[in-house]
Amino acid sequence: MNISPKPRLIEPVYMIVLTGGPCSGKSSSLAYLTEKLSDYGFMVFIIPETATLITNSGIDRRKMDRTKQVSAYEEAIFDMQIAFEEIYKDTVMKVFPDKKKVILLDRGIMDIKAFMPEKDFSDILKRKKITEMELRDRYSGVIHLITAADGADRYYTNQNNPARIETPEEAIEIDKKIRECWLGHPRLKIIDNSTDFEGKLNRTFTAIANILGIPSPLPITERFLVESFEENMLPIHQTIYIEKIYIKSKNKHGRERIMIKKRGQNNRYLYFLSRKGMTEEDEILTEQEYLTLKRLMDPKTHVIIKERKCFFWNKQYCELDIYKDESGISILKLEPLQERSNGINIDIPPFIRVSKKITGLPEFDEDHLALNKRQKKLFIKSLNPET
Repeated sequence: MNISPKPRLIEPVYMIVLTGGPCSGKSSSLAYLTEKLSDYGFMVFIIPETATLITNSGIDRRKMDRTKQVSAYEEAIFDMQIAFEEIYKDTVMKVFPDKKKVILLDRGIMDIKAFMPEKDFSDILKRKKITEMELRDRYSGVIHLITAADGADRYYTNQNNPARIETPEEAIEIDKKIRECWLGHPRLKIIDNSTDFEGKLNRTFTAIANILGIPSPLPITERFLVESFEENMLPIHQTIYIEKIYIKSKNKHGRERIMIKKRGQNNRYLYFLSRKGMTEEDEILTEQEYLTLKRLMDPKTHVIIKERKCFFWNKQYCELDIYKDESGISILKLEPLQERSNGINIDIPPFIRVSKKITGLPEFDEDHLALNKRQKKLFIKSLNPET
């Protein structure tokens, strides 16, 4: 299998979900993003909210008073959502193979889970013979816009959506449930209301730009070395198994790193080839391709194996990586609340004890953590040539 960079004859289709609670700004964001992404040469396609389409056709959930009715309604949304996504993706791929293209979705299929009993959602998955991980991770990225009721309540209104009947308190609870449905997605971004709405739009575009590889300011992330944590105190979370292998590069002087990744839950896995240069690009592999590429592992490295705990704390998206390989360390990564007048607001969960901040320290980057002991010594010596 040839893994060297080559010109693209067919541009990929990115599918990015915009989700959030009631009155979060999704509609305005879709219009803004369509214009901005078009300026960068992307063809933009929008899949409207499936529930709204069904409701506008006369099938109104508010008129349903039995659990079976709601389950049938949500399963109809499930089927239509899958159909829309597959048809849109296949069509734009065939019609515009050489164009840069992105599909923006007004809600993704995992949102359904927030509006029905968990058992009923699990029953749908069994009937469709698909796992929650396969559904969640089918998208290139997920952007969650927090409802205006949480942090910008004076702007919470139903004027732009007559179907909106939730109180601010109910909107905040729905928002929380939706966020939790997407826990574990590898590219989940939370956009809060700490700036004005123009700032919220700009931050949304920045999050998407980083998914698409468009030059833009990087989102703020902070990393901490963990001394200890109380696992039984973790809030609702998803546990992800991740295996990463660095592939030997033919270009000794190139800055691009090539990795293969195995990522999954409950003994079900997805496989990726990742090229990391100025941006990081992933493409999906089959299991057999993954096993074949493992033979090309860089002999200067070892396999990185980690367990990732994904959860929310005070509206921050947190990832706790527990390394099961020879490093044996744990690292907390979080996206702090956005910049306020008094600077960046970082709230480390009280059940996690950190020893130090490691943001920007190269010795804690995975490129370094993957090195074998001899290569690590050489690396440290290069940082301190006088020692």
